[in-house]
Amino acid sequence: MKIKILLRGALTKYFNGEKERIVEVPDGCTAEEALKLSGIDWTKIDNFGFVAVNGMRVMITEKLKDGDELKAYSKISGG
Repeated sequence: MKIKILLRGALTKYFNGEKERIVEVPDGCTAEEALKLSGIDWTKIDNFGFVAVNGMRVMITEKLKDGDELKAYSKISGG
């Protein structure tokens, strides 16, 4: 199945500055698995924030469906 992965904030560096990619993932794939298949091991990223699927914040273990849009956000810092 195909999904769109969008990276926000500092995470865009993992797609060489690109903000989004269409990727092919196995049926029943989770958000975590989809990120890992696209080269992003969120467990090793200090400023990884959260994920959203189709505009709704979800757990990293959320199962994806064909055509879903997965957004990964970095933590926001500031003063």
